[in-house]
Amino acid sequence: MAAVLHEASVFCVDFHLKNLLGVTEDKENNVLITCRGVVKRYHVKERRQLQCWTAKSWHLFTSAAVYNPASDKITAIIGNTSLIQWRHDTEDIEKAKKLNFETSIHQLFMSDGTLYILFSTGQVEEVSVAMKSRKEMKPGFLSAHDTIRHAEIIKGTKYLLLVVESERNVLRLYKIQMDNSSSAPVMDCPLSLDDARLTGVCVLSSGKLFTLWSTGDLYTFDLENDYADMLPGQKHAEEGSVVATKNAKMLELSPSHIVIIGLDRQDEGGIMVLRDVRFGISISVRKLKMYHNPPLAWVVSQGVVVAEGASLSWIPFTVQESNLATVFATKVFETQGSASEVCHSWVKNRNQNESQEVPPAAVKNVYCNKTSALSKVIGELDRGSLSESLLASEVIKCLIDKKSLKLLNEAVNVFTDIPESGLIDVLMYYLQCKDMNFAGIIDVPQLQLEIEPLDKDGDKIVCPFSSEKAYFINGILQKPFTDVELLKVLSKIPFDNAIMLIQYLHYLVASGEAMVASSGSQTLSLCRAGEWLGLLLDINYHQLVISSEITVHRLLLSCFDSTTIMCKFLEHLMDTGPLMQCVLKGNPLPLSSHTSKPYFLERLVLTKKGSGE
Repeated sequence: MAAVLHEASVFCVDFHLKNLLGVTEDKENNVLITCRGVVKRYHVKERRQLQCWTAKSWHLFTSAAVYNPASDKITAIIGNTSLIQWRHDTEDIEKAKKLNFETSIHQLFMSDGTLYILFSTGQVEEVSVAMKSRKEMKPGFLSAHDTIRHAEIIKGTKYLLLVVESERNVLRLYKIQMDNSSSAPVMDCPLSLDDARLTGVCVLSSGKLFTLWSTGDLYTFDLENDYADMLPGQKHAEEGSVVATKNAKMLELSPSHIVIIGLDRQDEGGIMVLRDVRFGISISVRKLKMYHNPPLAWVVSQGVVVAEGASLSWIPFTVQESNLATVFATKVFETQGSASEVCHSWVKNRNQNESQEVPPAAVKNVYCNKTSALSKVIGELDRGSLSESLLASEVIKCLIDKKSLKLLNEAVNVFTDIPESGLIDVLMYYLQCKDMNFAGIIDVPQLQLEIEPLDKDGDKIVCPFSSEKAYFINGILQKPFTDVELLKVLSKIPFDNAIMLIQYLHYLVASGEAMVASSGSQTLSLCRAGEWLGLLLDINYHQLVISSEITVHRLLLSCFDSTTIMCKFLEHLMDTGPLMQCVLKGNPLPLSSHTSKPYFLERLVLTKKGSGE
């Protein structure tokens, strides 16, 4: 699979969750963990602390520390208004110089090798520029009553996105250009959805904004091309794994993948959901032991760091560009050169004078193990390059129209990937055909079409089909399928035909025909017969309940009797298991006998006492 969340591992436990401010990347693939009173440098893979810098109780950190590669220093904010920088070899940061600002500082950002500082007024500047004017007020577009709820740099750009909550609990979206020239946002619009509350937000490097709402709806908005009045944009998907009414954390893992951390809908604790935004589906899930509201999570080069209780967990991930094959876990085939183009066009040029050689790969994949008659049908379809499942569907439709039972049987045998809808179409066609239509097509072993019942008072067990028709139907029933997909199309079979199938499956089980399948035989296995019987009873349950036909009731009663007898047989057979193991291992029998004794004798002596006693 192209994208997956791997197993989680704990690497840091000595901190209090309420004091955690953030996790950022350090040099040499290490991370900086910032709490209110301490900054720790950790090696994630080795799960060990490398360094630690402690702040005084009156000079606590208020923003996550950030490593600046340009200056090779760590930068942090103390008391909301002071900026401090130190090198890795610094032992006591109290000796480092502190730069005081007149305006409160909200957060530090690192983007494309440049360190930015965001003030609580909404003003954004490079740290090197801001330090030169630190004694001046930083005017912005936010008031003292506004609260920054989310701040994120759009990767690869000079833009910062803010979600701000006003005094009246109204959310607004701001897009700010980080060029130190103006404090006015280039985008200012309300962010709301009717009867819903914003619970998660994330902006991708592609410029698309993803928002999660309390209704469970995931919306997407193109910051470059969509009009501001279209916010929150178009509905992208529904997130069903997390509790959408609780706050969630959304992070970008790649331009086509995001991860959502939230409260697990199915179980206590948290959950991580990896979503493919191109296809709008979740492709990987990882359970978390605990959920924190709001979730605390950060993306580093080696994975995702998530706070669980009083510990930090590291979840590595693998993301690659997805296609349909990788999303749905099928095999990925690579085509080199122009083979696919030639394969697509060779049939279309059959009426032209110029001949075109059929690629060897196409011959091997399309025409392998097929008779000339079936190959001719495939060639006449003129559908271009199709997957095997699509090609099988097209061939089956064509052969049903042609009423060619022999070629249908061949197609069912040679195609390995037949969709469930195609299997049901062939099965319905077989059931509609009469027994005499199958006679003489293929030499098949003859079945004993009528057997005595297992119960003396029961009816004879009769096969509803001829041996030839049963052989063809077995070819369909033994094909692999997914029960969820099969149930979607199984209802297409009419009730009368479904009863015939139930009767036939009962015959296979009761007569023992389903037990003696050998390699190369088209006889159904007992397991597969049971699967089909269960699905048919499931999909026709209500009609079976309300049916007033005596034959249906007698059939179901016979199925029940056969099942009961087989269960008793299997129970007794299981009792022989220990003895069989002793025989196979050559172990001697124990000296004591375990033979059951239904009765025993005791000697009883009666004596007559004297009359005087």
